[in-house]
Amino acid sequence: MPLIGYGKLFLRADEQLTEEVPTPQQFTRIVELLVSRYRLSYLDAIMALCDHYGREYDSVRKLLTPKLKLTLMGELAHRRLLKDKSYLQDKLG
Repeated sequence: MPLIGYGKLFLRADEQLTEEVPTPQQFTRIVELLVSRYRLSYLDAIMALCDHYGREYDSVRKLLTPKLKLTLMGELAHRRLLKDKSYLQDKLG
């Protein structure tokens, strides 16, 4: 889901959204903002940011904080999109 689908309001409203690739902490804050403000899933928010920054989806791993990674893995497991749940089981016990 590209950010452009939300129109110019999206870009004006989100002052944290710059042209520079953010640090992992900034990336997490922006993802949380998109999830709460636009009711996107974490996966959709991350994919939209990849499109905004012109990055390949595989390169986003460097920007995921442990908290965001765990939240994303939980969402993927809930949506039955995660094949190997061993990482999630290790973290959650």
